[in-house]
Amino acid sequence: MKFVSDPSIAIKVNRMRRRVRWQHPEILKKGIDQTRLVLPDETRADAFSFMVIGDSGAGYHSGDNPQRRVAEWLMENSDGCEFVMHTGDLIYLVGSSEQYRENFIEPYREWIVGGESPAQIRYDQMRFKLPFLPTPGNHDYYDLPIVYGLLMQVFGPLLKLFRQFDLDVGRHGSYQGDAYARAFLDYLTEVNEADLAAHLDRYYTAQTHTGRALSYQPGQFTRLPNRYYRL
Repeated sequence: MKFVSDPSIAIKVNRMRRRVRWQHPEILKKGIDQTRLVLPDETRADAFSFMVIGDSGAGYHSGDNPQRRVAEWLMENSDGCEFVMHTGDLIYLVGSSEQYRENFIEPYREWIVGGESPAQIRYDQMRFKLPFLPTPGNHDYYDLPIVYGLLMQVFGPLLKLFRQFDLDVGRHGSYQGDAYARAFLDYLTEVNEADLAAHLDRYYTAQTHTGRALSYQPGQFTRLPNRYYRL
């Protein structure tokens, strides 16, 4: 039995499409391009700066926290930066919602609204002060077989006492990328059908040559339109 499982590409695509209500009639009616994201500063000069990171998903290791080290470097070099792009594998090992607080919210707390109290931030309600633009990696889709989840439920607390044996897994995996989607995407399946039109009119206000697009609002609404998107 494999320690982790990775869903097929077809499953990944279909699951993510459901979560964002891909090509829902109301979305088509309003002429919305679900692959576009518009940042707030449309007057930027031709030259601008941004930062790119990836594969940063680890938690504590041998008394240190690699994620925190990355976040500190970002803070030191963020002057004049317009956005941060993350190329995937945000949460090791299996993209579980259980690990977002320790492996993402606490390390990146200065970037998140309310980050002075990271324990109070739900992983599915994060808002970023500066545009933070991730795409999912394979680890963000991984799942944990039930038998290993049960073993971790029994022995996990003991392993936590010895940080050098922290396997970066908990009781379950990502549920085929669901944790990532709830953390970063505009999870439209959670919007009531009766409220969908109003939601789209409130947040998909940017006008582009391919149609209306989601307007990224730092500190207020920092969701992404899809797993992959363009600026």
